[in-house]
Amino acid sequence: MKEKGRMHYAWWIVVSGFFLNLAGIGIIMNCMGVFYKPVIESLGFTRGSFALYFSIAALSMMVVAPVMGKVLERRNIRVVMGICTVLMSASFALFSQCTTLAQFYALSVFLGIGSAGTHIIPVSMMVTNWFEEKRGLAMGIVFSATGIGGFIFNPFSNWLIENHGWETAYLVLGIIVGACTVPVAVFLVRARPQEKGLSAYGARALPEGSDAQAVPGLTGREALRTASFWFLAVMILFIAVANMGVLHHIVPYLTDTGMDPATAANLMSLHMAVLVVGKLVMGDLSDRMGLMRSLVLCILGLTVSIGLLFGATAFWIAVLFNVLFGFAISVRTVLPPLMAAACLGPRHFGVIYGFLNVFTTLGSAIGVPLSGYIHDVTRNYHAAFALYIALGVLAAIFGILALRGARFARA
Repeated sequence: MKEKGRMHYAWWIVVSGFFLNLAGIGIIMNCMGVFYKPVIESLGFTRGSFALYFSIAALSMMVVAPVMGKVLERRNIRVVMGICTVLMSASFALFSQCTTLAQFYALSVFLGIGSAGTHIIPVSMMVTNWFEEKRGLAMGIVFSATGIGGFIFNPFSNWLIENHGWETAYLVLGIIVGACTVPVAVFLVRARPQEKGLSAYGARALPEGSDAQAVPGLTGREALRTASFWFLAVMILFIAVANMGVLHHIVPYLTDTGMDPATAANLMSLHMAVLVVGKLVMGDLSDRMGLMRSLVLCILGLTVSIGLLFGATAFWIAVLFNVLFGFAISVRTVLPPLMAAACLGPRHFGVIYGFLNVFTTLGSAIGVPLSGYIHDVTRNYHAAFALYIALGVLAAIFGILALRGARFARA
């Protein structure tokens, strides 16, 4: 971990990515479920129509993602991320002033644009560029922050809502998001080790005069012509639909079964705590036992955990679900960037993962309102949960097909 007697700067990139994910995903994405019922009951929205604001944010992120990957590679990453973190945190805080669906929808556009340049794409790109060895562990650490954010801020958000109202909760969380991301983006992040005169962690220094062409990997255009890219894209899409379709409806579902909101929020925090451990473990396991076995293990946990929701009226089953789901959900964040680097190479990772992130955000945009609309029609979530189990199995098949064509790392 050290370079010339000091800690290698790659680990400062991990610290940066940790705080960016803590706020951008751990707070903004993983705490949205706590707001559903309070906002709906206050303003008279339906679950499906209100959940659509998250879809609009995800679709905005999807549209911007391919361009953002290219911009992050070619422009000063601190300037780009500084603008994006301000936009993201300000948009979330301004939800506190919304009284109509149109206002939520409009702000969601800016939230999505800011998010595209704040967490998943730039963090995955930086970790891939900065680590040759321990890449899985580093990816696990930065994405474990999403669980820590949810663990801390789900009960905190619920407390704010119950004692001060959902408007105050949005405002306070928006300020916290800005405090966690803007300074990091402006002062700490670096796109590549060459910007600090270093080599990637665990890599040999490139010969003098060599350039990015020496880094193995496909260009964005070449990647789009491979079967592995499209297998990965479908896998990512199905996992995102299943994950977000469940995640954002855990609290509403548990309260539908008769559980009080505080207990449901605490169980959500348990899920987030396990998620932290799961991402760390899975990141390390991917280095040790390979991506193929790690993928199968995660998908197995995902499908079994969703199946447990059918019996979640029993408290102990609800607990078991949150534990298993929290461990398995690393399949959405930790494994895809590692699989992309293995299948397509790190040379133009920012551009390639920008394209792949389109399918992450598209799946998120579909999953969250889909569960809400299925509930509105059927008066329960059972059909949604059955669909997500099927998508999990299909995701495993496509992921295995992608890894069989891996060119640049052991799968």
